[in-house]
Amino acid sequence: MNRKIRVAFIKYGGLSAGGTEKFLQTIAAHLNRDKFEVTYFYTDAVPYIGSSHMHSNTDQNRMMYMQKHNIKLVKVNLDKVDLTKRTYPWINTDIFSKFIEKDHDIVQTGRAGHPEFPFTKIRNVPIVDSLHLLAGVDNQYNISRVMHITNWSRKIWERKGGDKNRSVLVSHPIEIQTSNYSSFKHEMGLDGKIVFGFHQRDSDEIFSEIPLAAYKKIESDNNHFIILGGSKLYKKQADNLGIKNISFLSHTADPEFIYSFLATLDVYAHGRKDGEVNSTAMAEAMYFKLPIISHVSKLNNGHVECIGNAGFVAKNQDEYDLELQKISTDEAYRIQLSANSEKRFNDMYELKSQIMKIEEIYEDVYINPFPNKISRWISTFKLRRLFVYFPSKIMRILISKK
Repeated sequence: MNRKIRVAFIKYGGLSAGGTEKFLQTIAAHLNRDKFEVTYFYTDAVPYIGSSHMHSNTDQNRMMYMQKHNIKLVKVNLDKVDLTKRTYPWINTDIFSKFIEKDHDIVQTGRAGHPEFPFTKIRNVPIVDSLHLLAGVDNQYNISRVMHITNWSRKIWERKGGDKNRSVLVSHPIEIQTSNYSSFKHEMGLDGKIVFGFHQRDSDEIFSEIPLAAYKKIESDNNHFIILGGSKLYKKQADNLGIKNISFLSHTADPEFIYSFLATLDVYAHGRKDGEVNSTAMAEAMYFKLPIISHVSKLNNGHVECIGNAGFVAKNQDEYDLELQKISTDEAYRIQLSANSEKRFNDMYELKSQIMKIEEIYEDVYINPFPNKISRWISTFKLRRLFVYFPSKIMRILISKK
């Protein structure tokens, strides 16, 4: 390779502390600088047209993280995002005066799958997508590769019409940014107690009543529950249930505080109404060797694959109740799950191995940006109906050609 591969990261709200944003930030920060030149385009959060929801805003800890890694940051301005339009256009933006296609070899983003601005307007440079929700399918021709973070989501995406020839499987590269953390157990008066808990963004929409309902049934002076961040509905539920051995910590993006919180826990007792596709928070919990308990969702169930033998995913409240009781009383079982959790982290999320895998994807894109050209063309223009007019055997031969 005669020169560095120029990768442009583009993400609305790209310097927030969300899981998708941290996924992109970590990749950008750790790409081999002898091979890659990185530019990171981001926006602050702005009001939506058609929704009162607000995306998490730029976080100064994440800004400092990127600056520490000498990432070239380019702030893109805009006034609003219009959710009433199919592609969620940005209103009054200067994106295309700052991002010039010919100056980049690859565009990387993280999104929900459906056709979305500004990528609908980027037609020449290869795009590498990473999908973190399953809101739709976009087979735009120059979407070169589509990163899926679980097989569960990849299969659903392909059933919905996603071009499987572009599909690649990756996982979160997890960076533990500092070793300067310590358990809160002593200062919180929890020495000798089994501590359950989880951390979550402040959103009523993802509140799950299952973890605290289960904890109420085993609550004693020998255990405690801690929630970092999370919806105010958790406090209301704890009050209604009469839970006394519980603590609520304010949301933070400070990694030292988050790691100290995780070091305090003995069990990551997770719950989320909409489930997970994959979870940075769970992966970080595995780094701390925590067994994980969760439950299925009507929406996303990628976390079943994510957790694997590092814990248990309940089908309902009763199963969650029984698992929480078992893990709280059976020390040998808890120790075994802890060992499984540590191994699963090393196999699936360890930083160096995951970054190397992503670098290999980029290098392949640079050399061969648009493979499977015929099937790519067909999937892009939704011409699978041609099978009706052509003998299926001939069409399969054509589609299999690069």
